Amino acid sequence: MAFFTRLIFALVGMAFAVLFAAGVLCWLALYATFASLRWLVTGQKPQVLMMWQQIQAMRKGMRNGMQGGQGTTWSSWSRTGDGQWHEAQGHAERSRDSSDVIEDAVVREIHPPRQLPKD
Repeated sequence: MAFFTRLIFALVGMAFAVLFAAGVLCWLALYATFASLRWLVTGQKPQVLMMWQQIQAMRKGMRNGMQGGQGTTWSSWSRTGDGQWHEAQGHAERSRDSSDVIEDAVVREIHPPRQLPKD
């Protein structure tokens, strides 16, 4: 009897694993379809693709930086307007270009505190 119980539990476990894997694959197919359609309609790249491109660019930059004898630091990477990460070419070149655009700045007006007139 113990053999049949183990067999049934093993079959149920395998069926659960197969159903779980099929569910994950269906979810992945639906996500890929949705992301592709959104990419075609809005022009916005899927996040998975952008992450993959960023990781590949950083790996390439780290590999090139190590061959030149100097390590690439995380602070030497900058994100461009298209969402891609690129390695900065040096601070001297950046300081010469006075047309830098800051997009993520928060501007607040600071008003001096009002004081009541003294009698």
